[in-house]
Amino acid sequence: STKNIVLFGEIGAGKSSVVNLMAGRDRAITSPGTEPCTMQWQEHPIAFDGCVYNVFDTIGIEDPLLGMKEYLDVIVNAHNLITKLNQEGGIDLLIFCVRAGRVTATLQTNYRLFYEWMCEKKVPIVLVLTGLEREKDNMENWWTRNKHILAKYEIRVAGHACITA
Repeated sequence: STKNIVLFGEIGAGKSSVVNLMAGRDRAITSPGTEPCTMQWQEHPIAFDGCVYNVFDTIGIEDPLLGMKEYLDVIVNAHNLITKLNQEGGIDLLIFCVRAGRVTATLQTNYRLFYEWMCEKKVPIVLVLTGLEREKDNMENWWTRNKHILAKYEIRVAGHACITA
């Protein structure tokens, strides 16, 4: 059976690049800067390890960059996707894409919005940390140094991946 995966995170976190990485080829349009390239959630069927996954690339949510109306439109769009998927069998995994760095208010808001509010803490969530090109030797070192900070803000995940996207 097909599994549903929802990617979320702020604008420019690398969500579309993660879709392409999962697919092993360019499936989602990417943008090199902080301009959003996903304006409506996009569904990408991806097959690997004998399973088919519907990967949903969502609109980047970053409240300081959006006006109030645009911010609310993005929230409604995300909520409509979550509601649709729940009516069609549910969500199997949340992937939270985050540019490695400081824990910002936006990062905390996105986590609470998707994991705690929309999915009511019922869906497993993993963290994909992007932008680790400057991490010398081993990207995993970033996680080792910073996981306690995420825990301090009560951002808890079932797993993580440190990547360059």
